[in-house]
Amino acid sequence: MNHSTILSLLLLAPALAAPLRAGEIKVSYPRENQQLPLVSRTFIFGTVSPATAPFFINGERVRPHTNGGFIAYLPVKPGEFSFNCELREGATDYATTFLARKVRIGPAAQNGAEKPRPALELVSPSSDLELSPGDYLNVHAAGEAGREVTFSLGSVAEDENMVEIPAGSGRYYGSYRVREGDRGRGLKLTARFGGMLRHSGKSSRDVKVDILDKFTLVEISTDSVNLRSAEDGGYVLFLSSGVKLASDGRSGGMRRVWLTPSEHAWVEESKVSAVGRGAAPRTKTGAIRLKAQGAGSSALVTVYEKVPYSVEHDGDVLRLKLYYTRLHTNWVVYDSSDTLVDRVEMRQGAGYAEINFRLARALWGYNVSYGPRGLQVDLKGPPAFALKWPKPLAGLKVVLDPGHSRFYRCRDNGRVPMKDVPYEAMPEGCWLDGAVGPMATFEVDVNLALAGRLKSRLESLGASVYMTRTGEENVDLTDRPRLAVENAGDLFISLHNNAIADGEDPFGSPRGFSVYHYHPHSFALARAVHRSFLGSIKLPDEGLRFGDYHVVRMTQMPSILIEHAHMIIPEQEELLNSPAFQEKLAETVAAGLLDFAGAPPQPVARAEGKKRSKR
Repeated sequence: MNHSTILSLLLLAPALAAPLRAGEIKVSYPRENQQLPLVSRTFIFGTVSPATAPFFINGERVRPHTNGGFIAYLPVKPGEFSFNCELREGATDYATTFLARKVRIGPAAQNGAEKPRPALELVSPSSDLELSPGDYLNVHAAGEAGREVTFSLGSVAEDENMVEIPAGSGRYYGSYRVREGDRGRGLKLTARFGGMLRHSGKSSRDVKVDILDKFTLVEISTDSVNLRSAEDGGYVLFLSSGVKLASDGRSGGMRRVWLTPSEHAWVEESKVSAVGRGAAPRTKTGAIRLKAQGAGSSALVTVYEKVPYSVEHDGDVLRLKLYYTRLHTNWVVYDSSDTLVDRVEMRQGAGYAEINFRLARALWGYNVSYGPRGLQVDLKGPPAFALKWPKPLAGLKVVLDPGHSRFYRCRDNGRVPMKDVPYEAMPEGCWLDGAVGPMATFEVDVNLALAGRLKSRLESLGASVYMTRTGEENVDLTDRPRLAVENAGDLFISLHNNAIADGEDPFGSPRGFSVYHYHPHSFALARAVHRSFLGSIKLPDEGLRFGDYHVVRMTQMPSILIEHAHMIIPEQEELLNSPAFQEKLAETVAAGLLDFAGAPPQPVARAEGKKRSKR
């Protein structure tokens, strides 16, 4: 060994002896021991430091964003599962770092030996039913494979055959259609196995069936109840407390509501109270009186019972359909100062009365509700905008809704303020209200920051702005539209940032911005704001969308929901934390509102003085 080699080794010795620094791995989602659905792949995201070190999860290379944020979409297996994260030493002066994030994929496994299956178990229906003639009773049972199985419904149907599908699976299916002459209350549903009764219900509580010969009459017991087109269908009616309904079926916590011989709807059983049995309610219409209300009109439709109704806005017509109602209107009284309603048209349908309000100009919004003297129909015309710079939006009141609240939502409707418990220590049985990003950025905070910037921008344009929340307060979802109405808003904008469902591929399609509306009178606002995003925000366009969201189903004013970006994409999370990008988003939404309002282009500031001509 020569002298130069010895000298080099001596110089390297301190460096070789110096301990390597520890890297850092943080997983923002999923949380430790979190229960995830039964999927074959799902995502995990968080941060690493240094961002340049080789990073692997379960042996697959993951490349973090420059700020260390990462998201990966990886295969998983049912039961207890571990994401084994490894930040390797590589060419850095950091030591290899490990972190294991344990989760549960699918239902929790039973402790000990597998519990033997009962000889025959009734799977569905799992709750009591009410059926009417013509309905199908569908029965699903599970038990030993390859057996003959029948079911019975009291004395109405006895030993109806069930079919094993697929063969050898131990899953048996059968059905019975209720006949006109069938009657009975509290009929017991049982399943038989080779003629011997083995098991008659999924739990100790038997399933019982009522076959109705009369309607069950129910009354809506809470405000703002939505009726669906099917048990899991979309919303079709929006009703208030006191409305009476005729129910001819019940299943799975939902009541089927009979409207006409060809129309049914479904309502949650918890939202109504039974008031008796009998024929469907009946009423008739009386006089209709209209009165000008500012830029709008108010119509009082005389009706003598609180019956269900539907409202449809189609172009220049607002169509009101009153169920269980006979048309008996002899008088329509117009207000000569009313410039919104051109005329009222009526017709009698099969079990309902239809009243059409023909409009002379665009409808801004509407509200239908029962009052002491009948059904009140309030129709709104557009507010008076200034449309003059520098305050073109003067006269407009905008309600901004920063989505979600700084609380953890917990089972049994419990709430835990986020300021009291850090995210890493979230109590068992609770979940975050809103999304979280890889850098542990909370959507609830970004939404509020965006709302504050948009508020400042709109106020500078002359608009009056009300915010549904301004900080740590908890605002329930149902309260947000109510606050907008109570504070006389002209427009409602709910501000959000996106995430995706467990198991969905974050790289499966472009992720970016989207704008939602529900009612036709909100479409023009949604389109204008979406068009503004297309021209200004360089993120993928996820489209202008119809969305069945509670906060955009309000009818009193144009209402939209904006998803500005995706919280869980590291690059977009970084943008959302940038004050400059937040300001750009506020400018973009404001520009959309100016377009929607029809504001003229902002005048170009003239240079002071004139250029002197050369002598």
